[in-house]
Amino acid sequence: MSSIRVTCSILGWDPKVHSDSFGVGTPNANTQVKLMDDSGTSEVPQGERGEIWCKGLNIMRGYWRNPKATEESLTPDGWLKTGDVAYVDKKGVLFVVDRKKV
Repeated sequence: MSSIRVTCSILGWDPKVHSDSFGVGTPNANTQVKLMDDSGTSEVPQGERGEIWCKGLNIMRGYWRNPKATEESLTPDGWLKTGDVAYVDKKGVLFVVDRKKV
């Protein structure tokens, strides 16, 4: 079970596209997704593993009465660090492969 804190999904599939892969989809409309290195300062190149960070109107604003957890999970400019590790293929499909945090 993923612990991505969003009010709805950030990834999905075009209903006209068939996939036999284990991918989890591509970013939904009005949602930004990037894969970041362990330092959180650079995006990883396509095909390499990185932590999923997401941004959009459907992303939480913070943890209820827990500013420490909010500070650890959200960047000042609104990116949510999900803790999920993934890579993206040449078609832009994300594949979740690990968990960075419990």
